[in-house]
Amino acid sequence: MIRFHSRVKSVYASLLIVMILAMVAFPIVITSLGIYLRKKPVEIRESLGSIPARLGVWAKDGEDQQYSSEMVEELGTNLYLSRDYERRSDRVNVHVAYYTGLIDDVPHVPERCWAANAKWERVTGHDGITPIEVEIDGSSLADVPANLASGEQYESIPIVDPVTGVTNEVHLPVGDYEMTVVEFKPDPANPRMRQVGGYFFIANGRITPSARGVKNLAFDPSEEYAYYCKVQLSHTGRIIDPSQDTLVPQFIEIVEDVIPALIPELVQCLPDWVEVEARRPSSSVIPQKSDS
Repeated sequence: MIRFHSRVKSVYASLLIVMILAMVAFPIVITSLGIYLRKKPVEIRESLGSIPARLGVWAKDGEDQQYSSEMVEELGTNLYLSRDYERRSDRVNVHVAYYTGLIDDVPHVPERCWAANAKWERVTGHDGITPIEVEIDGSSLADVPANLASGEQYESIPIVDPVTGVTNEVHLPVGDYEMTVVEFKPDPANPRMRQVGGYFFIANGRITPSARGVKNLAFDPSEEYAYYCKVQLSHTGRIIDPSQDTLVPQFIEIVEDVIPALIPELVQCLPDWVEVEARRPSSSVIPQKSDS
């Protein structure tokens, strides 16, 4: 039988005590420094299915798509909306997915899942992060503290409750509207047929066009809570003009028509980040004046 010297036992016991104390003290110290390694979830306010069947001139076409359990698992959330809208001969799929709490990855973006189809060929040269023009009618600077993380001033729009008739101010996310755009040839036999997709994220009250950006926003160590929402539009069409080699310009025109109508409806479903920030003692930020 192996026996240890009493001094070795004392050192071992001391190390064990130090380790236990460190395990107990570390979370307390981290929290006291305003660092949150675990994120608290933020509940969605309304079902994404409550987004209206009409968005401006765009009308719902068919039933909302219901994913299989395998697809929901791949998506990483059961809080989603996938719906087709139609405007004359144009059709677009609006896909919105909501995530909150501790998420390890940002799944299911077109350049990953579309590329998984071996027959689809990606088209480059017109893709990438693209600015989009979004003007939301009735929006104005909100009389609330600025966004804590960026210092940007929130805008809001008045929304009338259809049941009570009461007008509420709904806060819009801050940041520039940009989206990651990808284009594919889905049919090798018909190279002028294209499928174009574009997406951006709303994360903790801010907008970002990339998966890397959403991790930086939603999982900022100084934020106690975390959520993000993927907003994705997809359009399939055929290039008519022989001088054109991309469908991206037509897609952007569709996006700039749909998004201004979609955002006011979507933000009524998402958490009010102004309210979430108000839970923090340090939420008194002097609003910055807009340069515009």
